[in-house]
Amino acid sequence: MSNNRLFRRATTSRSWHRPQIGLHAVIVIVLLLSLAPIYLMVIVSFKNPIQFGHQRWTPTFPLRLGNYGVAWEAIASYVWNTLFVATTGLLAVIAMSVIGGHVFARMDFPLREPLYYSIIIFLMVPWVLSFIPSYMLYHRFGLTNTRWGLIVPNLANGPVFGIFLMRAVIAGIPEELYEAARCDGAGVLKEIFSITLPLSLPGIATLSVVNFIGTWNWFLWPLVVVTDRSKQLIAVGLYRLAQSVGAGASAWTVYGPLFAGYVLASLPLVILFIFLGRFYVEGLVKSGIKA
Repeated sequence: MSNNRLFRRATTSRSWHRPQIGLHAVIVIVLLLSLAPIYLMVIVSFKNPIQFGHQRWTPTFPLRLGNYGVAWEAIASYVWNTLFVATTGLLAVIAMSVIGGHVFARMDFPLREPLYYSIIIFLMVPWVLSFIPSYMLYHRFGLTNTRWGLIVPNLANGPVFGIFLMRAVIAGIPEELYEAARCDGAGVLKEIFSITLPLSLPGIATLSVVNFIGTWNWFLWPLVVVTDRSKQLIAVGLYRLAQSVGAGASAWTVYGPLFAGYVLASLPLVILFIFLGRFYVEGLVKSGIKA
């Protein structure tokens, strides 16, 4: 009887640890499908029209590095505009989110929880419901076709998620640190700069990545609000350049420079995630535990 029981346990253990080939195959297929557009984008960015027409899916030599020069001339203004709008909005969102998260996580005052949930409830409201009223409001105040029309919406909407995230991160900081700071005579600002900021860097990194990528990929609102090309963002700029290919624009009649523009527009996001990727994941884990 004991031998049969040991045999069943060994069989069960082997079946439990047996590689799940079907699941792994599905994961590999999904991964390849996700990487295929990126591969095609990079490959086509080095081709001229003849290479693109005859050998579209594989690398061709010589590589047409000049495509990137043409692409940069076309998208440089869009990139600088987006960097300015994204960086300006991000710094303000981080400041408001850290202060708001600290207030709701560490300070006790009447109606704290109802006020917090009255802010968080805006996360559940679809942004499209406020699109037309927001446009009418911004047009009324003369903010359309200006950079402020792109920065102010970020300042109004970004801290909602930021306060939610930073409150969860800051709530995980030991209270003893704040008590020790208060015993030394530290005020609220001293607590924020000496304790909250240094210990909530993973959450700030997560907020930075989410907010920056959101602004970088912003499309519909800039398309409607801004008509001046010199103030437009990169997503709309690439869309208009793609339209110019179909219209037969002289500098963009080939797909090589267009795809090179896509590659150049992706580099800031790649660089951002390379430097903040580890902190981004750590911030998600910490906020998820407390939330």
